[in-house]
Amino acid sequence: MHPDPYDPELFRRHGHQVVEALATYLDSALAGQVPVLPLRAPLELAEQYQGALPLDAADDAEAEVARCLAQVIGQSIHLHHPGYMGHQLPAVLPVAALADLISSLLNNSAAIHEMAQAGTQIERQVIRWLCAAVGWSQDSDGVLTSGGSLGNLTALLAARNHATQGAAWRQGLRAGPPLALLVSDQAHYTVARTAGVLGLGQDAIVTIPTDSCFRLDVSALERLYRQTAQQGKKVVAIVGSAGTTATGSFDPLHEMGEFCREKNAWFHIDGSHGASALFSEKYRGLTEGIELASSLVWDMHKMLFTPSLITAVLFPHRQYSYDAFSQEASYLFARRPEEADFDLALRTLECTKRTMGIKLWLALRVHGAKAIGELVTKTFDLAREFATLLKAEPDFELAAEAASNILCFRHVPLEIGNSESETKRLDEHQLEVRQRVVASGKHFLVHTVLRNKVYLRTTLMNPRTTVEDLKGLIRAIREADRSADLQVSTGMPT
Repeated sequence: MHPDPYDPELFRRHGHQVVEALATYLDSALAGQVPVLPLRAPLELAEQYQGALPLDAADDAEAEVARCLAQVIGQSIHLHHPGYMGHQLPAVLPVAALADLISSLLNNSAAIHEMAQAGTQIERQVIRWLCAAVGWSQDSDGVLTSGGSLGNLTALLAARNHATQGAAWRQGLRAGPPLALLVSDQAHYTVARTAGVLGLGQDAIVTIPTDSCFRLDVSALERLYRQTAQQGKKVVAIVGSAGTTATGSFDPLHEMGEFCREKNAWFHIDGSHGASALFSEKYRGLTEGIELASSLVWDMHKMLFTPSLITAVLFPHRQYSYDAFSQEASYLFARRPEEADFDLALRTLECTKRTMGIKLWLALRVHGAKAIGELVTKTFDLAREFATLLKAEPDFELAAEAASNILCFRHVPLEIGNSESETKRLDEHQLEVRQRVVASGKHFLVHTVLRNKVYLRTTLMNPRTTVEDLKGLIRAIREADRSADLQVSTGMPT
């Protein structure tokens, strides 16, 4: 006889089993007792996933759950490991992961209020908390969506419709002059992708150069804005970054915001990574000028340590939050106009919408904003300490000082040097070193390309990572050096 798949007792047993396994994993990962990444070739691993569709229930459900847990955990990258320093995914707060379980089991859709009464109210409260952190008035508003790509699309769609006074929404891009987006050369690729999705085309992108710290050059912005206007193009938005993807740099947001006010231009800030500095007493100043934004995108699943995906699209004025998908607020979903704000599908691309706000809401209710802000501070501090370590070593060079929790650097063995003629060899060296370090299972880092040079890149997303772990990474990079005979006098403490 098949067990009832909805049996609460079966769920209770499986739930205890899953939480116990995850807690055991968490204990070992935080202690660095498992590899960061048990690296396997894709085709080799694929052999374990060739079984036929299971037609019958497992003979022993608990044993089957145990096997599945062991397989998934054992073959995954372990973000709670102190040696994880790779992509912009955090060691999530366990209570936020439990919130995901609550959301999944209830399976409410936050598109309309009656399908997610608690979920909708939670999202509205989270939006108010975030807008208050930015420093906006009660007229501010926004919506949660599934990731920074959708977030940037939503915000820039609002900017396009605002710039064309709704004509582009009704008549398409044939209405009015050609449009342009002004973005830095370090902007996330989703901004350029959004230009394509909006029908603006890649030619609409006007790229603004950055300075030696990879921050947008405001003097170049002023010059290229004039040039764009002289070409008869209408600027849809000027895009700034609060924490670029490659280097974590913060554009001069205050100067950009004042320029946008002077020109009456929409100022969009991609704060997917760095807007969380607003929660840090020590580093909040990095976001100066963020309150001047016309729209702001902010990922909770980066530096606020929630599971993916949860992105806030915020606006200083409530009406802006409706501009993405209509020319004026539509009240088709609600019976009474005063209830329209609670039907969130009016302001997002998603029609079936997870109650994602519960992840951040529960984490803040349990831990508080100060504690989470301290985690942000710790990771930013750690990047600065790592930069200090690297600058003291003769065989490492930085791309720029640490602005957030991201640091880009190159290993420059003395036998290779750093001349222009050795650039290709040095680039290949970074890739080889990175591959060997990752294969060791003790650390995980990535690489990036900055101004035609390959750099190693660490993003310190785990507040449990220590300076000793970073010293271990330096040693691991040297051990991975393809020249076994290379001897570097370092003075590094052992």
